[in-house]
Amino acid sequence: MKAQLCKLLLGSCVFLTACGPLIPIPGEAPKRYTLSYWEATEDRPKIARQLIVDVPTASIKLDSQRVAVIPAFQQIDYYADMEWSDRLPLVVQEAVSYSLQNLHVYRAVVRNSDGIVPDHALKIDIRKFDVDQTTTPRAEIEYFVQLIDLSTRNEVASKLFSAHYYLTHISADTIAAALNAANKQVIWNIHEWLVKG
Repeated sequence: MKAQLCKLLLGSCVFLTACGPLIPIPGEAPKRYTLSYWEATEDRPKIARQLIVDVPTASIKLDSQRVAVIPAFQQIDYYADMEWSDRLPLVVQEAVSYSLQNLHVYRAVVRNSDGIVPDHALKIDIRKFDVDQTTTPRAEIEYFVQLIDLSTRNEVASKLFSAHYYLTHISADTIAAALNAANKQVIWNIHEWLVKG
């Protein structure tokens, strides 16, 4: 009986160690992270129209402050020692809006009407925003983006964007940095796509 109990306790310890960042340390609040954006340029607006960046859509598993991890195929979990500063769609909306404002893609870029009548709407569906640990750990992002003409309510264009960064070390800081880098790459690709029309 004692031998079986020892094996059970030993197995539990191994399991908890393997779980790593999924298990919180009692008393420690999770670190909060945000997403950075592209810095301002001196370029003149490339498109003489006004754009509104809608709040992105996301499935319930991503529409939260929690940072998602894929530990195995068709599974999802969340890191216990880190979280986003707000719901992920709002954090993404802020990073995209500020970046497009700073890169001067449109004459005006807003997140809500603010008394401005926009010509186009940028709609983003967040399909992936996680760390995939099924093989070599990597931060991965995937957005389906639509550009809508608000005068006709017709789609002007749409495209799937994705980016990923491999992680050599797993920690809250490296995970946040990799997801941030992937997000900035996707935003740059969206910027180039908009400019090319």
